[in-house]
Amino acid sequence: MSTELPVLVGIDGSRDGLIALTWAASYAALHGAPLHAVYVLDNDRPVPVGPPPTEPDDGTEVVDDALQELERIGFRDASLELRHGHPAQVLLRLAERSQALVVGRRGMGGFAELVLGSTSQACTALATQVPLVVVPDTWDPTAPPYGRIMVGVDGSLECQDALRFAFELADATGLEILGVHAIDVRENYPDPNNWFDSSRQPWIDAADDLLAATLEGWTAKYPNVPVQHRGVTDHPVLVLARESKDADLVVVGGVGQTAFSELRMGSVARGLLYHSHCPVAVIHHPEF
Repeated sequence: MSTELPVLVGIDGSRDGLIALTWAASYAALHGAPLHAVYVLDNDRPVPVGPPPTEPDDGTEVVDDALQELERIGFRDASLELRHGHPAQVLLRLAERSQALVVGRRGMGGFAELVLGSTSQACTALATQVPLVVVPDTWDPTAPPYGRIMVGVDGSLECQDALRFAFELADATGLEILGVHAIDVRENYPDPNNWFDSSRQPWIDAADDLLAATLEGWTAKYPNVPVQHRGVTDHPVLVLARESKDADLVVVGGVGQTAFSELRMGSVARGLLYHSHCPVAVIHHPEF
């Protein structure tokens, strides 16, 4: 039996939950870790509109579907558990004894408060927890991989934690790293039409310098990991969502100094987690 901490995944009876389960099983297999799937029955959730169900939800169907999915993909080192309570609170508590927390983006059980940070309690707890991976229903586990992990780079302390996670994963999987720094020119620079040389783009030079300096130590530590970087002029949400079409995973820090500063609970988080085409890993620095 593995002595590794488990990979925790929230299941809720939705298609998203099963897709998240598949991603979590792949991540657990890569790390030689067990999988812990948990269905949380929220006794306080609103009663759905319409005729009442013929039988109360006792979790049996959700657990059975998860077992069938694990059998289909051939993953055996898994435990399934039914709990009662608030889904976000239960999962965050269990995450303290896990190496990663994986959830689907849109589920029937209501993980929105965990994913989008609509409650301060969930967001505060996440700041000291393990990596959170949000898997969208657009992710197809049977599709050929793109061979790329994209990292949002802004030079912050949490950006370094995100790069550590990304490089370790890339080194284990043979994927390449694409570092992306997004600059919203309208917010950070004056109108280029007022310059003596309107063709000059100093923001690209600044982005390239920041990317090179931030990635330098990681490329030296992981010389076998292919690395590219790209400075892009646009809003961070648009950049990351657009680039995610050609990535297997997007990795970002939970709170950054510049463009990604709202990622914990603001508009950037909502935009990215709603519109990313691939799974998103949010890495918080433990001191924040």
